[in-house]
Amino acid sequence: MDIKKALELIESGRFEELDIDDIWELINVLSASSEPQAFQALVKLQNSKLGQSLPQKNMQMQYIMEQNIQALNKEEKNFDLFALDKKGQPVHASVLPIFNFFNHVEVKNKEDVEQVKPEKLFEQAVSIAKLTAKKDILLDKNFSKQKPEEQQKNYANSVLMAMEETAFVLVSNQILEDTLTQKHTPLSKVDKAEITNKAENSFAEVIRPKSKTRFQLTNSNIISTFAAEINRAGNKAALVEKNTSSKELNNEVAKVDKKLQKEYPETMLLLRSFAQYQNMSFVAGKQGRNMFGADYIAKTVHENNPAKGQKEVSLFAFLKEQPAKIKSFSQNIVRSIKKAYMVMAEAISLKLSSEKIADGFKNMFSFFSHNKEDKNAKYKGVGRQTIESNLDMVSARASQILLEQNKVDKRVIVWKDFRNTLHNSQLGRAILDPERTELVSENVEDYTKVTPIILNNKNKDNKNKAPKTLVGKTVNMISKVVLSQKAGGKVH
Repeated sequence: MDIKKALELIESGRFEELDIDDIWELINVLSASSEPQAFQALVKLQNSKLGQSLPQKNMQMQYIMEQNIQALNKEEKNFDLFALDKKGQPVHASVLPIFNFFNHVEVKNKEDVEQVKPEKLFEQAVSIAKLTAKKDILLDKNFSKQKPEEQQKNYANSVLMAMEETAFVLVSNQILEDTLTQKHTPLSKVDKAEITNKAENSFAEVIRPKSKTRFQLTNSNIISTFAAEINRAGNKAALVEKNTSSKELNNEVAKVDKKLQKEYPETMLLLRSFAQYQNMSFVAGKQGRNMFGADYIAKTVHENNPAKGQKEVSLFAFLKEQPAKIKSFSQNIVRSIKKAYMVMAEAISLKLSSEKIADGFKNMFSFFSHNKEDKNAKYKGVGRQTIESNLDMVSARASQILLEQNKVDKRVIVWKDFRNTLHNSQLGRAILDPERTELVSENVEDYTKVTPIILNNKNKDNKNKAPKTLVGKTVNMISKVVLSQKAGGKVH
């Protein structure tokens, strides 16, 4: 949700109709915004009937989640949705369409990105889909009240829906990556038509049960798309814990996180640290751009999924049964591909997206974990707050780019504003010149040393007394800023 949509919801009064997790996100967006209207909107929400009842609703949701996780754990223990028969085929017919898609994926491993093992791709996709499904099921007010067979059906449908949405994102993001690899200039009419045709033809093959079409997906696309989905679940988990104190969803995110970090440690270090700032991830080189594209496209897929809310049929099956729906769905996705391309192409041309910047972020993020509860994180406290404050500021400017991207005159202004904000922040000075930048330790002892001071005192008769030795402490504390330039010894 962006600030424009948040303000529209408040102004129209439609926020009263939102689910509670959407209310949490709405409050989060308004609280983080520097827009003058945001504060007024927040006050209006808090003074509303819904706002006043929110503490009680949060407590109720905590209880609901506790009941849902028990039912969900029981479901997963007794039901294997992805069980295979002796021939290596899915036991459950509903799994066949998505199984067929991944069975026809050819992983194209680029040398400059961590390698994706083809034999592990489906397993990883399943882990991501289950996490996405749990994100929705845990917040379902009715799930724990349903009969076991109904729970099983809803669980299976949620997981398959998540996997099938990811399939659309993977194919779309590959078209975006391929286009950006070939050119960084504005799209011509021919380019736009080519993207449209390729997307529509690919989508038709994605949902065709017996399709033999091979889908070439790069490792950079796969990892970035998975990271974007984990980030989305992680952000939801953070909102859940903030409002209900429940750590259940965070625990589920951590499990998947651990698996992916083991396979792709360097890439996940960079991309997972952008969890709350995916709108600005395009600055962080190829992988950052890939994740930006995946996230941008995924939002469109999630919001325009014509099978959303269906409990009896998955996305592929729905589109197969109602072919007229695929046209509008495809058009929305194609628009998101083109818009994402425009943002990234402009970022590259303005030298605001590069591998050098990505290396700067990697250097910085290596000092702290994206998980704030991680006791092994080397970098926290004041230093982390400084970086997060800078990231919030730059991310807000990136969001403005997305809001104004269709207005040529305003787009020029917001790009200039974004560049100035990035370059003038402590964060920008560090990532733009990473060779000269080091992160300063936050250990007070590193800036405290004992220095003996010798004082020669004389008495009234000018006779020297034994010198006194005082112990003085020289303290050089850095309280707010933790980015230090080696050259010239300057501290920003």
